[in-house]
Amino acid sequence: MCYTSTNVDTQLMRPKEDELKLAGSRRVSAPERGGQPLAGQLQMLEFSTMNSSADLLEYAGGFQVLKEEELKVALPVVLGVICLVGLAGNTLVAAVLLHDFRQGKSSVVNGLILVLSATDLLVLLCCVPLRAVTYSKPSWSFGWLLCKSSDYFLQACLTAKSFTLAAVGHARYRHVANPKKYVHFKCQRVMALTCSICSLALLLPIPHWLFSTTKRSGRSTSCVLDIPASAANFMRAFGVAYPLAAYGVPVALTMTCYAKALLRSQPGSNRVPHRRHEARRSTVMLCGLSVAFAAMRLPDWVAWTWARQRESGAPVPPTALLVLAQVVVFANCALDPLVLLAVSQDIRDGLRKVWALASRGRARGSEDGQPGGEPAARKGTAPSLSTISARDDLGIFRELAHSIPPDIQHFWQDRKNAALTENNDPIPWECQENS
Repeated sequence: MCYTSTNVDTQLMRPKEDELKLAGSRRVSAPERGGQPLAGQLQMLEFSTMNSSADLLEYAGGFQVLKEEELKVALPVVLGVICLVGLAGNTLVAAVLLHDFRQGKSSVVNGLILVLSATDLLVLLCCVPLRAVTYSKPSWSFGWLLCKSSDYFLQACLTAKSFTLAAVGHARYRHVANPKKYVHFKCQRVMALTCSICSLALLLPIPHWLFSTTKRSGRSTSCVLDIPASAANFMRAFGVAYPLAAYGVPVALTMTCYAKALLRSQPGSNRVPHRRHEARRSTVMLCGLSVAFAAMRLPDWVAWTWARQRESGAPVPPTALLVLAQVVVFANCALDPLVLLAVSQDIRDGLRKVWALASRGRARGSEDGQPGGEPAARKGTAPSLSTISARDDLGIFRELAHSIPPDIQHFWQDRKNAALTENNDPIPWECQENS
């Protein structure tokens, strides 16, 4: 790169042979000594250093140098669709599971799936809109605090999701291995496990918070991961340990648990075929969620490891890989509730119940809100929920009637068929005295 002098007298520029060797085939020209003020030389040196090391900067808040105008429009639209679908699906799944908790029909696996849906909601609400805006703008415009916390929060949520799926796999294996012992739901166990997962997930990606900062170049600002030279060795070790702790070990544990659960649910002589089929189907569905997460998270880990383990001057991860990896990770948050709603019969049945309760609530509210009207109970019209309870009671009474012994039924039938003699005598005591 050639720089011109700012002096009034124009001076010729001549190449330096030692810089030519360091730059390879690229020719670099520099001003002569004394031909330029010291401040101008320092400014040019700083600018040259920034351009020569620009490939070493890693964007922490999303890729911010998209040159294609079509991508700047298409990516926010795609992320918006993912966000809407994921919010609707995860909200429905969370509503169904919360309704089951209130009815006392839950399990440890359902409690962990609720934690999984809550994690997906956090990613879709806090991370996806920020990345969509980042893709559409050429520079970072959200300030220093969001720069430090955006990538850290995303990594913490994804790590928590990885640990939660491992806990789901372990709980499913325990349920298949000993269903009578592990079927009882304990809220304290799920809460303690959730707190442990969140604490570990918040601790592991702390270096993302420490080294994320804003860099200003001219009029544009970028959110980058700026690693100082003193922390280079630490980040190289972190680049190996963090993927293993947050991805490799949980995925391996999850796959092992599901493999053992599927082997334990093989056909046996002392098991009911229908129940065994349902248990195996649920295990396969949960295993599919873990496999989908592992496969859709893999491109992001490839780009993450590539950027941290490459040598200086080595090729950087391509833009297409970085953008595709982030979009696929966000798409996984919308895929999980769709799989649960499509495959799980319990989730679909619970969704029908929640929808029925919501419809009754709206109908009752419309009846209570009529002008000059009275609530249905005051008019003598029982609410729909009471009607359902009365029908259930009627069926119970019929079952009790059929269970009465025959001799007792014959006794009460005789008393019922016996004709009552009318006694209209105004002085019955005289008849008793004469007799």
